[in-house]
Amino acid sequence: MRKDELTVEEATAIAEHARSGSLPLDDPEVRKVVDQANRVLVRAQMWGEDRSPRLRRRRRAIAVGALVVVAVWIAGLVLPLVWHLTR
Repeated sequence: MRKDELTVEEATAIAEHARSGSLPLDDPEVRKVVDQANRVLVRAQMWGEDRSPRLRRRRRAIAVGALVVVAVWIAGLVLPLVWHLTR
């Protein structure tokens, strides 16, 4: 976890304080922290609270592999057409 990233517990506390009105949301720095807390909570709800580096690397590798497959597939469709039209 990065140094500047909030934990789920911290994000929950900040979001609760923001909802109750005890934080001055007109201050840009406070608003930035509240927005970050809301992002952390949304990510935790979508992906779960445990974000291990191994799982993140695995998901990234799967995404990169899928992009490579799609790029090769598109090239396989487009390159023969371009080659045929330029002859």
